[in-house]
Amino acid sequence: MKTNHLKQLLTSGQPARGAWLGIPSPESARLLARLPLDWLVVDSEHSPLDVSTMSRMVAAIAEADGPAPLVRIAQASVENIKRALDAGAYGIIAPMINTPEEAEQVVTWSRFPPEGQRSFGSAYAGLTFGQSMGEYLKTANEQVIVGIQIESEAAFEHLDAIFAVKGIDLVFVGPVDLSISLGLDPLPENLDPQFRRFIDRLIASARPHRLPLGIFCSNGRAAAERLRQGFQFVNVASDTGGLPRFVQAELDVSKK
Repeated sequence: MKTNHLKQLLTSGQPARGAWLGIPSPESARLLARLPLDWLVVDSEHSPLDVSTMSRMVAAIAEADGPAPLVRIAQASVENIKRALDAGAYGIIAPMINTPEEAEQVVTWSRFPPEGQRSFGSAYAGLTFGQSMGEYLKTANEQVIVGIQIESEAAFEHLDAIFAVKGIDLVFVGPVDLSISLGLDPLPENLDPQFRRFIDRLIASARPHRLPLGIFCSNGRAAAERLRQGFQFVNVASDTGGLPRFVQAELDVSKK
């Protein structure tokens, strides 16, 4: 029986490095799951991904017995959370959370009673942990990671209340949408002083609650800098960004 090693990293304050998957392909997920990463996020928000493909990607990652399979859902809804967790995801990341009430709802939909209102019945959810359905029901509330995304200026009006919500395991920053919300250029590593002030404020607000912070990064160098800033959960690459860069670099070499 497996345990959620990613959750152990987060609770112990250790860095957790992963990669972002926007290409709807179980085959590419299977390849990347053999790398020594801590996690892989299957992006259901900004990729043309159906439920069946998402489920097969989660299974492909889990069978490698390496990175933890997570799903960034398209929207915070009971349907999206149920389908990701029933596929066997080790956790979910819910986008665009702006109020404590929205955060509480995400937690409620992600936990079985008595801690929440998640429905039970998937024959697949426990397979990624090597568990029977009954075993999964007993351990899922402790194992599953509930992540929320802060990516709007509106959320900063309620930061302390959001961070105080019981059951949140990870706060993830969407830097591009946050930049857009602030009227800034949509850059993952925004150097505008206004953006940096918001990041500093978020780090300071999370510290008393001992909440692990994550943020999307465009590359490994950016990820290293974010770790130095106080973030813990960072991606070193994305398949949609890395594949074009790799091919372009090899094309350039061929012309020399």
